[in-house]
Amino acid sequence: MTTDVQGRSVDGQNLSELLMNRVAATPSLPAFMYKQGGAWQTLSWQQVGDRAMDVAHGLLALGVQLGDRVAIIGNTRPEWSFCDFGLVLAGGITVPIYPSSPAETCVYILNDSESAWVFVENDKQLGKLLANRQALPNVRRVILWDGEVPANASDWVMSYAQLIERGIAHKTSQVGALSVVQAQQNGNTTATIIYTSGTTGNPKGVVVAHDAYTVGCRYVRHALPVTEQDVHVLFLPLSHSFAKAIEIAGVTVGFCTAFAESIDKLADNCGEVRPTFVCAVPRVFEKAYARILNNAKEGGPLKWAIFQRALSVGLRCSRMVQHGDTPSGWLAMEYALANKLVFSKLRQRFGGRLKFFISGSAPLSKELAEFFHAAGLLILEGYGLTETNSMTSVNRLDRYKFGTVGQMLHSDLEIRLASDGEILTRGITNLRSYYKQPEATAEALDRDGWLHTGDIGEIDSEGFITITDRKKDLIKTSGGKYVAPQMIEGHLKLEPLISQAVVIGDQRKYVTALFSLNVDVARKLISDTGSTPPDDMAVLLAHSTVMARLDDQLRQVNSHLGSWEQVKYYRVLPRELTEADGELTPTLKVKRKVVSERYKDLIDSMYSERASAAD
Repeated sequence: MTTDVQGRSVDGQNLSELLMNRVAATPSLPAFMYKQGGAWQTLSWQQVGDRAMDVAHGLLALGVQLGDRVAIIGNTRPEWSFCDFGLVLAGGITVPIYPSSPAETCVYILNDSESAWVFVENDKQLGKLLANRQALPNVRRVILWDGEVPANASDWVMSYAQLIERGIAHKTSQVGALSVVQAQQNGNTTATIIYTSGTTGNPKGVVVAHDAYTVGCRYVRHALPVTEQDVHVLFLPLSHSFAKAIEIAGVTVGFCTAFAESIDKLADNCGEVRPTFVCAVPRVFEKAYARILNNAKEGGPLKWAIFQRALSVGLRCSRMVQHGDTPSGWLAMEYALANKLVFSKLRQRFGGRLKFFISGSAPLSKELAEFFHAAGLLILEGYGLTETNSMTSVNRLDRYKFGTVGQMLHSDLEIRLASDGEILTRGITNLRSYYKQPEATAEALDRDGWLHTGDIGEIDSEGFITITDRKKDLIKTSGGKYVAPQMIEGHLKLEPLISQAVVIGDQRKYVTALFSLNVDVARKLISDTGSTPPDDMAVLLAHSTVMARLDDQLRQVNSHLGSWEQVKYYRVLPRELTEADGELTPTLKVKRKVVSERYKDLIDSMYSERASAAD
C-alpha cells in the first residue's frame, strides 16, 4: 500500500476512492496552478476535490448512471480535470475527444461510444455539435464551459455554472449519493474509452479499466522520484493517454500540476512556475534545440565560439557520466566554466529547478538527449501506447541509456519480442478491449494476454528496450530492403534548419524525403553570407545557401546509412506541417498517409526520369 509522508493511505481500488483518499491525505497542499489575469492562481487538493464533487452531483442530478459515457471536448485546463474527476465520482466513463478534431470525427466518436452527455469548452466546439445535432441521437445534454448558451438551443445546452448550481443543490439533498456510486466501482470497472488518434482510418476506442490507472500509477511512483513537493507543467492534450496518465499520477503522488497557457508559452511558463519535472513529446525538444542553437549563433562569433566550446566539454562529460564515471581534474574545471557561462543560463530558461524531463509518444534521437544532458538537463525517455495506458517502460534517474526507452516500468509488467522483432507486452496497464470491436481486440490481444504493439524493437541484456520503428511505418523498397524512416528522420532533424522531415520510399526504388524548414534559421544563414534574405517565401526556401546546407546535412546522414537506406533526393515543403491542417496528430506525430497523398506530385517528381536533372 502506498502512503504519503505521514503514513496516510493514498491508494484506491478505483479512481473515485483514489481521489477522495488524496483529498483526505493532503487537503491543503497545492494541486493545480493556472494563469488568470496575468497572475498564477493555486488550488489545493481540497478545492479540487470540492469542485469535482460539485460536478459529480450535477451529473447525478442530470441522470448520469454507472457506466454512462460522458465526453469531454476541450483544451488542457483545470476544468478538464474537474469534469474528468467529477464524472468518475458519478460513475461515468470518460470519453476524451481532441479539440482539434473536425466535426465529423467528433460525431463519429460520440456515436460510436454512445455518449449521452458532452462537456465542450467554447462556442467553437459547441458549433461542431449544433451543426450536427440531428446526427447525435444519443446526446441528451451538452455542457458549455465558456460563453453564453444559445437561446435556440437551451433545451439541449446548459452552462457549466448551471451544472454546478444543480450539483450544489443535489449535494445538499443527497448527501451520501457519491459513496453509493463509489461502492459500485472496482478495479475492473471501465474508467475511460480513449480513441486512438487515427493516423489511418477511423479511430478505435481503447477501453481502460480503473486498475490500469490505480496500479499503473503506483508503478510510476516507484520508478520515478516524484513526491508531493514536486511541480509539473502540463501542456499535453488531456485527450491523449500520455497526459491522462500524468493527471492520475498527480492524484496518486500528490504533486502540483501547473497548466501551461499553450505550447508556444511553455518555456515562459516554466520560467514563471519553476517546475521540478516536465513531460513532453520529442517535437518540443527538437524545436527547443533549434532555438538554442540559433540564438547562440545570433549572438555573434564570440558567443557562438563560447557556446561550441561549452557544448564540446559538456558532451565529453555527458559520455563519461553515461559510462558511470565522474569528470575530474581539468575537464571538471572546464565544465564548471561552461556551466557558468552557458549551461546555467539555459537551465534558468526552464526555471532552474528541473530534475528531469520525461519524453514520450514518439522516438527521441540519442544525439538530442545527449545535447540536453551536456547542459545538465536530463531527458528520461519512456514508452507506451494508448493501448498500454502510456505506461510500459521508462529510463530512471540512476539507470538510463540514451537511445533507449528504458526498462519495464515494473517487474509485474512483461515484455518479449515476436519472431519478427515486434514488441509484445502483458500486464495490468494493457487495454481491456477495443470498444465494440471484438475482431480488432482479438488481433491486438492474443489468447495468452500478450498485446501486439505494432512496434519493432530490441531488448539488451540489462532489459533496456530500443524501439527501431513502427511495424506499419517500415518502408520496404521495391528491391525488397526494409528501411526504418523514424531513425533517419531523427538524424536529419539534428540540423536546426530542418524543422520537419518525412522519409518516403515504400515500394519505391529508392528513399527520398520531404523537409519543412525553420524560416528564421534560413534567414540567418543567408544574412551570414552578407546577402539580404528575400521576402518572397518560395525564393527564400530555394536560396542556394539554404540548399547547400541541406545538401551538407544529407551527405552527413547518408554517410552513416547503408546504401539502400540513403536518401537520394529531397524536396522542400512550402510550409510546416501542422495539426490544424490534418498533417500531424495532436501529439505532433506526422500522419504519413495524409502527407503522402497531399504532396503526391512533389513526391512523384523525385521518382521521375528527370529527377536527377532537377537536383
